[in-house]
Amino acid sequence: MIKKILNNLKNPHKIPSKLLYKIEFFYKKKIYDQSFFENKQNEIFKKLNLDRNSGLMKLKKLKENFNFLNRSMSSEHEALFSSLSIKADLKINKILEIGTFDGANAFLLSLLFQDSNIETIDLKSDEDNFKNFYNRSDRIDEFLQLRQKNLSKSEKINFKEINSINLINFNKKYDLIWIDGSHGYPMVCIDIINSLKLINNSGFIICDDVYTNKIQSDKMYNSYAAYETLEELKKENLINFDLIHKRLDPDSNCLEKNRKFVAIFKKVI
Repeated sequence: MIKKILNNLKNPHKIPSKLLYKIEFFYKKKIYDQSFFENKQNEIFKKLNLDRNSGLMKLKKLKENFNFLNRSMSSEHEALFSSLSIKADLKINKILEIGTFDGANAFLLSLLFQDSNIETIDLKSDEDNFKNFYNRSDRIDEFLQLRQKNLSKSEKINFKEINSINLINFNKKYDLIWIDGSHGYPMVCIDIINSLKLINNSGFIICDDVYTNKIQSDKMYNSYAAYETLEELKKENLINFDLIHKRLDPDSNCLEKNRKFVAIFKKVI
């Protein structure tokens, strides 16, 4: 707290904007109607011929057996995966995950899609872009041990250290691709284009952390690049895409400019 105050004193010109932001945040949070967004989310799932509530029920039962999957990083993308997994007419046998992180999501995918093989890729652990983000620099060995522990929980998971740029040389086809690597330009754009090349004609691509408002972008976490790329592909009639809210709680969703989405899209055939 003291460090934060000192930083503000170093930049007094920023204090009014920060104050206005906090006032807006607390006001919008107070009047936020989560049930409205729950209903809106259910409608989007229904448009996609998915049953969100049944997906959430399946997800809850799985997490009762694997408590480590109940974590702050959980979001509506898990409900989306779960809802896809209960559709009897979908054949999802091969899954690609771009961005392994700690391996928990790959393990969740192996539980939801029990007839599938999951390939998950991430940067080499000695690269600066791996070590210096997500607070890993001071605990890299601990992080790698946790990742290995989670990945080893399922024989259906195949992990590879590779920069996702190299997917351009892959010839495999997948039924489901999850894009959760670097969210900035140009990487997320490259990941989206490569995924379109690798997805089966009836397959789904899902992309995390999509901002629809222009924001101050960075290399790894926050960027408008994914939405711009999807819009351009849609204009050329190459894809159809829908957005679901990443989270529905007031802290995450009460300010429209800060809302994040998860995109789900398919190739137009």
